[in-house]
Parts: sequence; structure tokens; C-alpha cells
Amino acid sequence: MKKFAIICAAAAVLAAPVAMADSHGDHSGDKKAGMMSKYDLNGDGALTKDEFIKAHEDKFMKMDADGDGSITKDEMKAHKKAKREKMKKKRAEKKQERVNGAMKKAVE
Repeated sequence: MKKFAIICAAAAVLAAPVAMADSHGDHSGDKKAGMMSKYDLNGDGALTKDEFIKAHEDKFMKMDADGDGSITKDEMKAHKKAKREKMKKKRAEKKQERVNGAMKKAVE
């Protein structure tokens, strides 16, 4: 019986990441679809090599703050910091929307 319990516990531990990955599949699929439409310039539902390279060149240009054709550690840090701040602001806005929604429901 003890052996069976250990096997069940091990199976649960091993299955958890699979279950979590599956539950996140729908959400990440939406994100991937959005990214695909953003980079799929001709709208055919597939990324060509040129479309892929163009998307990454645009990212490179955004990171290359001084436009010299190379990215320094400082430019990389500044870009990452700006992205973090943007995400932090977005999270705060979503949190505020949830709070406002909850307050509105409480008043109703």
C-alpha cells in the first residue's frame, strides 16, 4: 500500500507540469496568434524568412539607441529596463481595472 501511495504521488508530481502547460496552451495560443498577425506582413498565415528577419531587425533598431549599428551593454540594459517598466505599468493598469470592477459590483 505504501508503495502504491508513493507511485501515485510521483505520478501526480510528474503530471503537474504537463497539466499546467496544457492549461496555459489556450492563453499562449492567443498571444502567439497576435504575434503571428503582427509579423505576418502579407497576411498569408505563415512567416517567411524575410518577414522573420524584418521583425527582428525592427527590434534591433529599437535597442540600438544611438543608431551606430551595434548594441552596447548599456543599450541592452536600458531596453530591458524600459520593457520592464512598460510591463509594470500594464500590470498596474490591469490590477486597477480589476479593483474598479470589483468595487462596481459591490456597489450594485
